[in-house]
Amino acid sequence: MVDILLTGSIVFTGGKLLRNGYVYIRDGRIESVGETPVPEEYTYATLILGGPGRIIAPALTALASVAAYPLRFSSPSMDSRVKFYASNDIKTLILASLPAVYELHMSGVATIIVEGLTPELPIELSRLIGGFYGLAVPVCSGVEPRYVPGLVSAVTIAGSGCEGEADIVEVNGVGFKGSSRLLSVFGGLSYAISRFTSENPWAESMELRRALHLPPPAIKPGRVAEIAVYDVSRPPAMLLDMIEDIDILKVYTSGARLETLIAGEDVLVDTGEHLYIVEKHFNEFRRFAEKLLSRRTL
Repeated sequence: MVDILLTGSIVFTGGKLLRNGYVYIRDGRIESVGETPVPEEYTYATLILGGPGRIIAPALTALASVAAYPLRFSSPSMDSRVKFYASNDIKTLILASLPAVYELHMSGVATIIVEGLTPELPIELSRLIGGFYGLAVPVCSGVEPRYVPGLVSAVTIAGSGCEGEADIVEVNGVGFKGSSRLLSVFGGLSYAISRFTSENPWAESMELRRALHLPPPAIKPGRVAEIAVYDVSRPPAMLLDMIEDIDILKVYTSGARLETLIAGEDVLVDTGEHLYIVEKHFNEFRRFAEKLLSRRTL
């Protein structure tokens, strides 16, 4: 049994704001949310995280072509990405995905809808790294999306060079039909969530989850934990925990340091460091990218 106690100056539940609040998680599910004092039985948790100057908020959801990260400088069309997925084995695609998954996790994203051809990639990412994953299959691949246990969703996607009837349609490489700024990066230089790529990550995350028929993220009893903890005790986000309720969504674009990211029973980020994607993975990725460059495929 794993139980986690989070405390913070603010808990944003997704619907309301609690001052000096706590969240108690048992076996990956939220058991209790409230304002201090913390009930005594929760103070003996296995992990106690957060503290003053922290904002506890729902984690985000993103749709991204993580395996195409090595190709991002060439802004490949969807059909080009499909060829890349089809020409590489699962081990290579996992290695190619790690920098993008790292960047998304460090941006407060706990649920990643992976563009790809088969469920193996998102399932293996979940097994090796942790977090929640879905699958978005390009319609031009000729592959039907296959849902398997462990995925949050399996949908079709269409876009430039890959037109057709699909659940989600990429628009100009940065979003999907009906959304001008989705948390989705297909051909851009960065997967990071910032004020330069998204004006309202929270609203866009909510919109994506609606498109995927997923419940909105919320911190409330009974829900699986999808939680980000931000440190606002120092610049650039210092004093953000003292603002009015309506401004709390600025935490997602303030540059606040992500201190902790929790997805179910997985603590993906702790004390601002990713626990599963480390320097050796980046070195392996760089060697892989150098081989691609030597073949002039980038």
